[in-house]
This record gives sequence, C-alpha cells and structure tokens, in this order.
Amino acid sequence: MRGFDFVAPSTVQAAIKAAKGKKYKFIAGGTNFMPDLRHDHTGETKLVIDLMRIKSLKGISSAKGTIKLGGLTTATDLINSKIIAQEAPILTAMAAKFAGPIIRNRATVSGNIIDGGPAADMVPPLLALKASVKLTGPKGNRTVTLDKFLTGYRKTDIKPGEIITEVTFPAPGKGHLHGYYKLARRNAMAITVVGAAVILKMKGSTCQEAGIALGSVSPTPVRCLEAEKLLKGKEITLALAQEAAEACATIATPIDDIRASAEYRKLMCEVLPRRLICQAAGISIDPS
Repeated sequence: MRGFDFVAPSTVQAAIKAAKGKKYKFIAGGTNFMPDLRHDHTGETKLVIDLMRIKSLKGISSAKGTIKLGGLTTATDLINSKIIAQEAPILTAMAAKFAGPIIRNRATVSGNIIDGGPAADMVPPLLALKASVKLTGPKGNRTVTLDKFLTGYRKTDIKPGEIITEVTFPAPGKGHLHGYYKLARRNAMAITVVGAAVILKMKGSTCQEAGIALGSVSPTPVRCLEAEKLLKGKEITLALAQEAAEACATIATPIDDIRASAEYRKLMCEVLPRRLICQAAGISIDPS
C-alpha cells in the first residue's frame, strides 16, 4: 500500500469537487475498500475521500409509499430501524446475518452496492424489493434501477465523480410476505455460498406481484425475472413454487471455488427459492 492524500468533506458537492481531475476513491465504512487498498501495489489511488461526515447521506425515511435509505445507512441502522422492521423486514433479516457487529456498524448500503461483488449480502433483498439507486455527480442527479446498475463482476454503472446518495424502493405493503436465506459454511463472518431473497405481495391466496433474487451464483447478484412472472396473478401452489424455482436455477451461472462446487450452488438455486416461496406462502413441502 502506497501513500495517498485524505479528505473528509461535509457535503456531497464538496466531495464531488474534491474528486474532480484526480485519481480518487470514495469510501464510506471502508470495510471493502481497506482490504483492497492493502493489496494495491500500483499506487493508482492518489486521493481518498471519506464520505462519513456527510449528514445528508444518513437516515431512513418513508413517504408516499416509498422507502428511502441514505447512502450511508449501515447494516446496524437497518436492524434498529422501526420503519424497516414494519415496511421491509426482509432487510432486518438480512442485516442480522451480515458479518459481525463491528462490520455491521461500519458497512453501508452504498458501499455494499458499489463494490459490485457477487456475494454482496445487501443486494439480493434490495433487488427483490425492486430498489433503485439515486446518484449525484458533476452532471447532476440521476436514478437507475438496481438491476441495471450492476453491470458485471465488481462493475457498476457509476460515472466519474458520482456518489450514491439514496437507495429507494416501493413499500411492499401490509399484505406482503418475505423470505431470506444466507447459505454459508458457518453462521457468522462467512462469505455467502448462495443467497436467496423472496418478496410476495399477496391478495388472499393470489400473488399480485413477486420479487426474487439470488446472490453468489453469477458475476453479480441477479433478479429472477422469469420466476417473478410465473408467480404474478396466480394462486401459489407447491407445483407453481417448483416451476418458479426451476426458472431461478436456469439463470444461475455459478462457479467452483473453495466454498462450494458449481453443481451444488446450481442445486441450491432451485432448493432455496422453492423453500422460501413455500414458507412465505404457508405451503407445506412435505408430501405426506
């Protein structure tokens, strides 16, 4: 790791201005950036811009059916938020399985997204919630749906000088059901082998809308669009849950690594969504 300059502005515009024309890195909690920096022997980063003093990037709010997460919202903030517990408990469930307390206190929603990693735990639930990211940069503001923002392995649609200021999603509503599962080699401080998130907006026994996403099985976390379409407007049965689960597995392109084989991951891309859909909808998966 080589030397670099460091600044900690207190406004978004000051941070954008500081980055102009420089080889910079924005950091929030730094839980991904610091390990990367230790192994950076190129010396490419000349300026590190710490965003944690920008108060406008913090906070969780709900208005007119939309939930807004400030870019600096941490995993601990998600656990402690009454708004999230009421409106999007899938994020509470995810955050409770996210790393350990020290990292939960630092790791931010924007940092987890911008890292672009396939095992980013915050991303599958946000994809299932059909979230969007709001960006502010030298050319102003723009909003991109999260599934379009993730473009490849550790790649995103971020433009030079841009900062994720907000993550927003429509509140699923009181009738929604959810399921989240992080499959890992141990219960804490483990990289995800397969992550699965399911949101079902229900009217009686009929699914009005579905959101399903997988993590750690493709170059980037993915929404299972075909599976969502299969569930929409239908009464959820075990057979339909199986059909949707098979559609989830179809889009997965897992790899072999030290945590699991591609074959095992592919199987779990079917097993976990089916289980979560059935559990959320109150369907027994025991044929007896």
